[in-house]
Amino acid sequence: VTPAIVFVLALTVCAVVLFVTEKFSPDIVAILVMIVLLVFRVLTPAEGLAGFANTATVTVGAMFVLSAGMFRSGAVNFVSKALGRLARHSSPLMLFALMVGVGVLSSFLNNTAAVAILIPVVIVVARRAKTSPSKLLMPLSFASMFGGMCTVLGTSTNILASSIAEEAGLGAFGMFEFTKLGVIFFGVGVAYMMTIGRRLVPDHRGQGDLTTTFGLGDYLTDLVLQSESKSVGHSLASAPLVKELNIDVLQILRDEEP
Repeated sequence: VTPAIVFVLALTVCAVVLFVTEKFSPDIVAILVMIVLLVFRVLTPAEGLAGFANTATVTVGAMFVLSAGMFRSGAVNFVSKALGRLARHSSPLMLFALMVGVGVLSSFLNNTAAVAILIPVVIVVARRAKTSPSKLLMPLSFASMFGGMCTVLGTSTNILASSIAEEAGLGAFGMFEFTKLGVIFFGVGVAYMMTIGRRLVPDHRGQGDLTTTFGLGDYLTDLVLQSESKSVGHSLASAPLVKELNIDVLQILRDEEP
């Protein structure tokens, strides 16, 4: 056993403790570990920084940028309205549309980002349908995992595995190389949730609204635009105030109706 091995094991234990205690965010802990390894010359600068140039890292980052663009463009709000219309006709139809839509979205976006973006949408839809959010949130999560199996871009794991295979000389995975198998898993998963799974999902009905869901109860205020405001005459999405303050619109109420 060499001193370098003991040092790396001790550093790993420290990193795990920091991850568990959450005294620092995971990204900061990871960067600190890399810096320590560089300072004590366990890694060379080229080895320490190699991860930032890895194809998987760049691709995952691009997926999150694309996901944020979809949210800010209003595409997510469009999905919310479409699901809301389905909810008025049939809850099973809405659940089916939600799972298929999320599955397709997760095939071309990072599935974690897709779920994070659609959680507010699902909560609003559940409120409109007067159903428990858990009845939709759990199928949302499952559908994103099933959909992520259909393409290389679906999950970070797929991208990383493709990158490792390429580095090993086996060649990168094709975009739709395992789509056939993924679609089979997706179909079985959706069928199960539509027949058996939705009856097993717990019904946790909350009494709060979006302000409770997103932790806004501690500070809630009205904002009145003066006549000379630059935002007068603009839609909410294009208002300069929204862009300057980097505001994320959760819901629009008109005459007390969403």
